[in-house]
Amino acid sequence: MRVGYARVSTDDQNLDRQRAALADAGCAEVVEEVESGVKARNRLVALLARLTAGDELVVKSLDRLGRRAGELVVLLDEQHRRGILVRILDMPWLDYSAPIGRFIAQTFAALAELEREQTRERQRGGIDAAKRAGRHLGRPPKLTGAQVREAEKMLQDDRPASEVARLFRVHPKTLKAALKR
Repeated sequence: MRVGYARVSTDDQNLDRQRAALADAGCAEVVEEVESGVKARNRLVALLARLTAGDELVVKSLDRLGRRAGELVVLLDEQHRRGILVRILDMPWLDYSAPIGRFIAQTFAALAELEREQTRERQRGGIDAAKRAGRHLGRPPKLTGAQVREAEKMLQDDRPASEVARLFRVHPKTLKAALKR
């Protein structure tokens, strides 16, 4: 049996490209999951548990199976030992049943992990630089400085916070957070 596995990390990401590739590969079934590669992937675990020798697990790319090189190598080794063929559509030349295929897969997994770590470091550096420059990070504030000052005056005039928040069309917690800044 040929079974596909598609995964995205967040709800705003789209599985369509993976679905199409797995359908083109002739998968009888596609198991889909929305879960970070770092967290437990329950549907993948359940899928692997029911596959038997002679079955084929198909994924669009190697990183769909996991994020860490060690984790990927263990997963691929275990499936190889169980007689399950793992096919990676973006690497059609990769034959994990051969020693050179295992070496190449391990190398690519390590390189992918290195690239993720470098991306994370660059992101942290950019965030730190933005903070040092005094730039606001995250979502834009719901209330301008003038609106916050006006809300403060209303609250000093004993208007209820829920009413003031409603006037500015924000949640009372948002108003409270804006007043703390």
